[in-house]
Amino acid sequence: MAPKLRVLIMTCLYLAITGTFQKPSPALAQEVYTNSDIGISATTPNASAATVPDTKNTPFNEPKPGEKLSFEQITEILRTTRNLAGRNLSGLNLIGLNLSDCDLKGADMRGSNLERANMMGSNLERSDMTGANLKMASFYQSALTAAKLDQAILDGAIWVDKSICAKGSIGECRKIGTKPE
Repeated sequence: MAPKLRVLIMTCLYLAITGTFQKPSPALAQEVYTNSDIGISATTPNASAATVPDTKNTPFNEPKPGEKLSFEQITEILRTTRNLAGRNLSGLNLIGLNLSDCDLKGADMRGSNLERANMMGSNLERSDMTGANLKMASFYQSALTAAKLDQAILDGAIWVDKSICAKGSIGECRKIGTKPE
C-alpha cells in the first residue's frame, strides 16, 4: 500500500474514533482548518461561542436547620435524596404528595394537609403530625414508632397493616368494624 494512502486511512480511523466526523452543531460558531500535509480538513468549535447554562447540576440551596421548607424545596429533595428527616414541613399543603420510601424521622408536620399523601414504606419515627389532615393517606409498611398523632384526622387512612381507619379516627386509627371505647 502506498505510504500516502496508509497515512490517509490511519488519519480517517483516528478521526472516526475521536468523533471529529460528527455533524457540527449549528448553535456553535466554527472554524474550518486544513492540514495540507495529510490532505484533510476539519472543524473546531469557537471557544467564544455562547453556551446554555447547565441547570441540572446547579447546587441545591440547602435550607438552615429548623427552617420551614417551601414546596419547591421539598420536591427538589424528593427528586434527589428523599431524606426529609428532621425537616420543618409544618402547616404546608401537601395534598396527594408522594412521600413513599422517605426518611421523615423527626420531621415536623404539625398542621400540614397531607390528605391522600402516599407515605408507604416511609420512616416516620418520632415525627410530629399533631393536628395534621391525614385523611386517606397511606401509612402501609411505614415505621410510626413514637410518632405524635394528637388531633390528627385519620379518616379513611390506610394503616401500617393495610387496614383502613374508620370515619371519626382522630389521633389514633380506629379500624373499620370496631366500636369506639
